[in-house]
This record gives sequence, C-alpha cells and structure tokens, in this order.
Amino acid sequence: MTTPQDPQQYIHRVAADAEGNRIGKVSQVYLDDHSGQPLWLLVETGLFGTRQSFAPIHGARVDGEVVVLAVSKDQVKDAPNIDRDAHISESEEDALRQHYSGYLGPAGETPS
Repeated sequence: MTTPQDPQQYIHRVAADAEGNRIGKVSQVYLDDHSGQPLWLLVETGLFGTRQSFAPIHGARVDGEVVVLAVSKDQVKDAPNIDRDAHISESEEDALRQHYSGYLGPAGETPS
C-alpha cells in the first residue's frame, strides 16, 4: 500500500472505502490553489458513472489498482453536488469541508 508521488496516478483507478465497498472510478485530482498539493478526488459514481462526487484525498492510499479512501461509500454518495469544472470555488470547498468534517486531517482541514 503506497501513496503515489504523482497525484495524477490516482486517475482511472477504482475508488473503494476501507471496508472494500466499491465507490466508483477516480476521474480527476484537484489541487490547492496556493500550495499545489492534492486535496480532492473526483469519483464517478452511480450506474454507468453518471454522477460525480468529490472525496478528500487526505488519508487515501493505493492498494494495487484500488484507491482506498478514508471515508465511507455513503459519505461520498451523500457529498454536496458540485460542478466538476476546472476550479472549486471557496464556498464549494467550504461545503465539502463541512460534509467531510473529521476526515480531513488535523483541525478538520485538508493539508495546505
């Protein structure tokens, strides 16, 4: 189990929760605007990947071809609906931080 050095290595891998429940496929990695560090994974969920949900990269690890997330399948499924454009706005990121509170690292924040 490793963490990729290049965040783009997460893309096209299956995302699962710690219990092994398949969530979907990682389609994109979103970086912090200031630090350039990876913060969020966009996971294609639902039948035929018709819905996209954001999940925190914090605590994720790669196990073979699977990205094991630190959050549950239900948390990802219930995440705020946010457009998958090239940038996450401050208010959208606040909504994601609130939704995933307690799973984002020290003080409930993603590393930056």
